[in-house]
Amino acid sequence: MRAEGTPSPRPAPFRAFIRRWFNWLVLAALAGAILGAVALLLSTGAAERAERAQVERASEVLLDLDRIERAALSAESAQRGYFITLDQRYLAPYRSARAIAEGGLKDLSAELGADASEAQRAEYSAIVGALDDKFTELDETIGLLEEGDVLDARRRILEGDGFDAMQRLTDAIDRLATIETRLLDLQSDRAQAAENRIFPILGLLLLLLVGAIVLGAILVARAAQAETEAAQARELKVARDRADLLAQELNHRVKNLFAMVLAIIQMSAREASDVAAYKERISARIHALLTAHEVTQGTGTSADRLVREGGASLRALVEATVQPHVSEDKRLELDGEDIAIGRGQVTPLGLVLHELATNAVKYGCWQDSGLLTVRWRQQGELLNLEWQEDREPPDNPEDEDAGAQGGFGSTMMIGAARQLGGEIERTFGPRGVTVSIAFPPRIDLPE
Repeated sequence: MRAEGTPSPRPAPFRAFIRRWFNWLVLAALAGAILGAVALLLSTGAAERAERAQVERASEVLLDLDRIERAALSAESAQRGYFITLDQRYLAPYRSARAIAEGGLKDLSAELGADASEAQRAEYSAIVGALDDKFTELDETIGLLEEGDVLDARRRILEGDGFDAMQRLTDAIDRLATIETRLLDLQSDRAQAAENRIFPILGLLLLLLVGAIVLGAILVARAAQAETEAAQARELKVARDRADLLAQELNHRVKNLFAMVLAIIQMSAREASDVAAYKERISARIHALLTAHEVTQGTGTSADRLVREGGASLRALVEATVQPHVSEDKRLELDGEDIAIGRGQVTPLGLVLHELATNAVKYGCWQDSGLLTVRWRQQGELLNLEWQEDREPPDNPEDEDAGAQGGFGSTMMIGAARQLGGEIERTFGPRGVTVSIAFPPRIDLPE
């Protein structure tokens, strides 16, 4: 019974409700801080980009205005020089200045664009009109001079139309330059205002982030113990399952190893002529089992890689089986990339290769001297391995037939083909035996 005056504990649903809203509060604080930072960066970046664009545009407009004004002055100077000297050489700079002025007008129109204000369009029209009037007066004067009518040309100059046009052109250029400068100042003020907003907003965002970090730390501290206990429970279960699996795998492989050794002992006993030969064959074949096991653990960089990928190195298996017999007379050629085969395929294929190498030393190309070529290729889903012996034909045909006798070798190859899930074919010729093995690599094999 609860003592009188003792506050009742809060019910579990209420605590869960508080915890759930606390989590949402943390997430909302983090989201607000992140969104605020993104919005601030976007607005500041947009203001800076707009300022840079306005600076570039204003610079181009001012350069175009300066080019137009200079071109008009150059054209006027060339016209005056031609009027004074009647030297045709003054016409070339006049035409060049006129082309520059026309190009400047086109560039100015492009820089102002379709977004130009009414004031900008009005000043641009004033520049075009004044420039047209100026070049009309210059063209008329030069035309009169080319016709030899110097008095009319002088009268045309003294009328003052060219002076008025030049004055209007200069005034319009100055007004448009003033407009561009004012727009540039306005955009700079906007960018500065955006920069000034950065610091108070950053301060607010910093407070939000600190608050979110504190709330998150509290949340993490509350959940840490529960997560640790859950993780320990999961790890304990995984470790127990792994131990059970390893025990089952070890038991299975030990049984297979005993069965393989027993088969080797029984089949070797059938074909042994004396105890020494029996001992030698058993030792050699059990050593082949050891070699195959070592290959499944990886030997060398490429073999290590294939073992990590879940397979075993075919090249390492071939080299470990036949390399010990190689000498100056007993030559070996290997041709094939380092291909991965299933670990379960290593033992049957290793025993076959060992038996072939033993026969090559006793009866085949390595009995005296010769060449053994082992090549393999991946063709579609099958791996094709070819064992080809090459030697001088034996003087005694019985030596050629000795390696073809039935026995453990033939029985082993039949069993190996079944375990590999493929086919093994042997062909005996005057220069040695050729064995073709075709099987799909990296498959699940029956043990």
